[in-house]
Amino acid sequence: MSLQGLYWMLFCVSSGFISLYLQGRGLSNGGIGTVTAIFGILAALMQPVLGGITDRSNRFTWRSMALMLAIPYLVICIIMPFIPGTWTGAIFMGLLILLGNTIMPFINSAHFYYTHAGEYINFGVARGIGSGLYALLALVIGFLAEKYGIEMVPISGILIVFLFILVVFRMPNANKVIEQAPRDKTLQKGFLLRYPAFTLMLLATLLMLTAHSILNTYLLQIIQSVGGNSSQLGIALAIQAVVEMPVLFVFSRLIKRFRSKTLMLIAATGFAFKALMYALSGSVSMIYVIQFAQMFSYAIFASASVYYTSEMVSKEDQTTGQAYLASMMGVGAVLGSLSGGWMLELSGMNTMLSINVVIALVGVGFALISVKTKRLFQNT
Repeated sequence: MSLQGLYWMLFCVSSGFISLYLQGRGLSNGGIGTVTAIFGILAALMQPVLGGITDRSNRFTWRSMALMLAIPYLVICIIMPFIPGTWTGAIFMGLLILLGNTIMPFINSAHFYYTHAGEYINFGVARGIGSGLYALLALVIGFLAEKYGIEMVPISGILIVFLFILVVFRMPNANKVIEQAPRDKTLQKGFLLRYPAFTLMLLATLLMLTAHSILNTYLLQIIQSVGGNSSQLGIALAIQAVVEMPVLFVFSRLIKRFRSKTLMLIAATGFAFKALMYALSGSVSMIYVIQFAQMFSYAIFASASVYYTSEMVSKEDQTTGQAYLASMMGVGAVLGSLSGGWMLELSGMNTMLSINVVIALVGVGFALISVKTKRLFQNT
């Protein structure tokens, strides 16, 4: 549970305050989108590669990979407050985005490996604690940044990632207990071809997270457009994280009543509803209310996606599957930040929010097709 909590605090530092930090360094909205896109693409490329290495190697585990990525994250946080310049600051923030996102599949894989080693882990409760600590840190960073400046973002990251490294280092190194099933000719096909329904859901995930990223990356600008500031950004992020907690805490019951693929479809619909509400928003107070839609979108997606992957992908491909999922989330973040930034630059807030609704609705369509698609062979 401490692992999930500290990871999502780490993620808050690298992804929750992108716009605030880069805007404070002097970047335009288009520049913010470009920086986020470049490093998000790199993360999306690295995730399945490192996931595949972890699945196929006895030398590397989720734990060693997480440590290899967290240590440079700590070094960068220490350096950032002392490095002047717009683009230098942007590059270092981009590296935090890269490292923070690349760690994600290994945190999810830890749940899988410890479960198969005989440990009971309530993923929903653990993930809910992550959301709660994300909310707390968002409030703290929002307040500190408003009072002392944007360098409070990386300074906060120093303590968080240091604690994260300590926790990961002290955790038992679960052995790879997964038996490698013999692969027949069917299994020699590429990963995405072997799992057609999963691949379609990856496309849905890409669109869901694109819509989510547009709103999250430019939440500061959305709040500023209705008269808000960075302190209110912290409040909005905190509300968003807090309302995830009840859903995550009861997720073990939800997964017993609903199939994971059904929950993924519900989440896709929730993202579309949230996008529509943002397009209709007109005040900071209304944005606060809209954040409650997180209960039916990302809160469900956060756990359902992990269960969905573990059910739809064969045991020997688990880390690769989680990495592909995280990769699509990363690509979605890239597309959202890049397209959102340029839409703001060229067409304004209303156009960005309207197009975002369309993106989310197409995501619902792919999720629906995936749910209706039969797997070509039995994966488990």
